[in-house]
Amino acid sequence: VTCGGCTALVLTAAHSTCDSYCGSFGHVCAAAAEEDSEGCSVKYRAACDEPFLDTSDMLCTCRWSEEAGGQEVPGDATNAPQEDACLCVFDIDRTLTGKQGDTDACPRNRVTDLNDKAYGGGKATLSALSAAGISTTFCDQCVLGITSAGAGSGEHSEWNAFLLEHVMRGSAHDAFTEQHPSAQIWSYGTDVRSPYVLNQGNKIKQDSVELVRQWYGRHGTFVDPGEVYFFGDRTENIEPFREKGLNSREISCGSRDRKLYRGSGIVGLCGARPEEIQRTKGNVLCE
Repeated sequence: VTCGGCTALVLTAAHSTCDSYCGSFGHVCAAAAEEDSEGCSVKYRAACDEPFLDTSDMLCTCRWSEEAGGQEVPGDATNAPQEDACLCVFDIDRTLTGKQGDTDACPRNRVTDLNDKAYGGGKATLSALSAAGISTTFCDQCVLGITSAGAGSGEHSEWNAFLLEHVMRGSAHDAFTEQHPSAQIWSYGTDVRSPYVLNQGNKIKQDSVELVRQWYGRHGTFVDPGEVYFFGDRTENIEPFREKGLNSREISCGSRDRKLYRGSGIVGLCGARPEEIQRTKGNVLCE
């Protein structure tokens, strides 16, 4: 069944992935989706190489291989950004967290029983944003990501698991991870295999965030660069996002840690507050 343009309703009995279907006649997959009600409507998007195991049909959009000199698929059959799709990416330390155990200076923060190794270590302490929930901000309607210079308490730690299971939550992101449970793993640097990146150095975080945006595109969520929003506490990380055409905002503006880096205030103290998570264009520093 042809669904218009270069999209077809395909039986999964012959081809379990859209990569397989498109490749069977010399094309490459441009987009894949689960159909809704045995028709041409999209129920949810998927990656081109993702098997459709529990359904009899799938929607595949194919295009000529560029290597073969073919043309891009016209109109809405390409991997164009989806209307209103957005991506919110957060630093971990002093953004999703505040200084360990400090609720005197940061009364809206919440101390957990988990170990956080960052900045000398201590009890992991949720920032006001994490305590209230990312879902209380506009990012509730966006897919989510992490890009951190540190590693939390380690890939397999209880604290890192807590971040993915309890902090990285929102309506749009929950819907995505329900369809893509394999996304709940950690990546490192520019080897981006998931939306959650550890050990990406300061001043170059924009490189990983752009790769996270591209990763989402390969998994059916196409976000325009102008709808990517990074939030972090370190002043030095904000301006470089301009290079990629991505938005960025410094947070923890009302609280800076003067005990680190010779009192420079380059690092936040209490971390992000919900009211700092704004859908503002540009690269915004604390005033």
